[in-house]
Amino acid sequence: MQFKLVVLGLALLVVGLVTYALIPAVHTTPVVNDQNVWVQNGFPVQARSLVEQPKNITAFSGMTNELRANVTVSEPGVGAPTIRFELLAMNNSLTCSPSSSPPTVLVDQTVVNESFNIPLKATGTYCFVFDNQGSQSSKTVDISARVLGSTEKVLIARDGNANAAGLGLGALGLVVVIYGYSRKTIIPWE
Repeated sequence: MQFKLVVLGLALLVVGLVTYALIPAVHTTPVVNDQNVWVQNGFPVQARSLVEQPKNITAFSGMTNELRANVTVSEPGVGAPTIRFELLAMNNSLTCSPSSSPPTVLVDQTVVNESFNIPLKATGTYCFVFDNQGSQSSKTVDISARVLGSTEKVLIARDGNANAAGLGLGALGLVVVIYGYSRKTIIPWE
């Protein structure tokens, strides 16, 4: 047995295994969930009217939620019709009628063809309002609204480059230990 080779091999083995064990490889995977809230083509809004449509929206638990809505307005015989669109968070009310506390206005805009990405804070009733009170003609609305929830799944593994190098160094150390142990010790006075 050659003592120096065995010690060197053991040192390499220990350093390799410690490197493998202490340096994690972190993998993140995006996770996206979605659900349709309301998809309808040809939703009618009469002249001089205000239409309110309540929708119960459920936010995904433990995720960052966003409501994506696309509103397209059309009117027979008119080039670019407009309508006033509002989206209200109804503060736990089950209808579009205001409860004891006023609703939170998320969108209040005149639209022709608009897309909205609205951060969604909580599950609840949201009111889609189409205000055509200032118009003499009826409008048709195509609407699609869906909730997207996103997060990242984190996985800690031992499959990175440093881990592979640690295993390689440990294997080299094991080979050196075996080689050193199998060699006959040379005694200088023989």
